[in-house]
Amino acid sequence: MVCASDPLRSDRSSYLQNILASPEHPDLRRLTNLVGHLFQVPVAYMALLGTGDTVVSRIGTGIEYARCLGSWRLDHILVEPQLVRNAAAELPAGTDLSDLRFAASALLRSSSGLQFGILVIADRKPRPEFSDRDFAALAEVAGVLSGRMELRLVASLALEAELSQSEVHEQHHVLANCAPVPLIYRGADGECRFVNQAWLEFSGRSWQQEMEAGWTTLIHPDYRTSVTEEYWRSFEAVRPFLAEAPLLRHDGQYRWMLNKGAPKFRHDGSFDGYVGVLIDLAGYRSPEDGS
Repeated sequence: MVCASDPLRSDRSSYLQNILASPEHPDLRRLTNLVGHLFQVPVAYMALLGTGDTVVSRIGTGIEYARCLGSWRLDHILVEPQLVRNAAAELPAGTDLSDLRFAASALLRSSSGLQFGILVIADRKPRPEFSDRDFAALAEVAGVLSGRMELRLVASLALEAELSQSEVHEQHHVLANCAPVPLIYRGADGECRFVNQAWLEFSGRSWQQEMEAGWTTLIHPDYRTSVTEEYWRSFEAVRPFLAEAPLLRHDGQYRWMLNKGAPKFRHDGSFDGYVGVLIDLAGYRSPEDGS
């Protein structure tokens, strides 16, 4: 019997919720119908378990027998799959299968070992010919169904994470566009991925122009080579970058700007690109004035 303190059970409700919320719920019904066809039985359904080993959902055929099959003790099934070939001769004590004479069960279990459901087949007539090999085949089918649901769950969670990450990125873009200073982001491949609204207002160029032209074209020609080389040395060494240089503003004037850059990292510690900011230093000075 599964212990109430089993840490796997604490995850079952959220696991089940994801499965039931999946658009593939109708496919699960079709799969149980296929099980009924394979074993030639009128009752074939999956009972999905919630917290406390309670059945919270059933998918498949013969659901009207759920109440009498419920007398088949769940704690016993979770310890060992049950098989009754002829209820008239071998029905466990305290079990009432109504007019059903045959029933067999198999566990639905995730790859981590979480028992999240039971596959049940039943018939109104005895099935003495149902062999141990057939019983093992039922367990194999349950494994296939578990894998199918788990793959769908993984895909669903991945999509949810992707959408959540997209929302985070969108929020970051909104915040970046609210920043009063020009910001730029380059991916790990060095390609420009983002500039904020303040950057576009400073350069006077469109987003597309910024993606194509690159920020170094704004640097005064006398400083462009030295600043660019230092920037890429810092980028390749994954270290902060700092330089002063005059950058061309949208009105044709050069503004002395402090160029600050810092590497960005993913949660796993891998390099994810470079974030840069431009800070306008005390008013306009001509390139000849120096920094």
